[in-house]
Amino acid sequence: MSIFVREMHPLRGRERLLDSGVIIGRARDCDVRLDDPLVSRRHARVLGSEIGTGIEDLDSSNGLYVNGGRRRGITPLHPGDVIQLGGTLWMVLTAEESISCGARAISHPPGTRG
Repeated sequence: MSIFVREMHPLRGRERLLDSGVIIGRARDCDVRLDDPLVSRRHARVLGSEIGTGIEDLDSSNGLYVNGGRRRGITPLHPGDVIQLGGTLWMVLTAEESISCGARAISHPPGTRG
């Protein structure tokens, strides 16, 4: 399972496709690297199953927020949800709302580098 997100801050409008299993953070070995000093080296992980997609905080220093509330454990994600990792804000989209992810997808399956 994958989700589409559109960045709201700091790079407004940038879209990403986040595949299940990707690690988000500042570290070089993360699948999705964020140049945000408030994001931990390994901040969060996207998880997918047959029932949907979620995001999990990886004990980050500044926490993971969904729709303004701090989340621990796995949080299910739905279109319209706002994810905050440090100073970075993403909005979860439906596939139909994402107009450019096909050409601009950034994430890679676990264990690969693109």
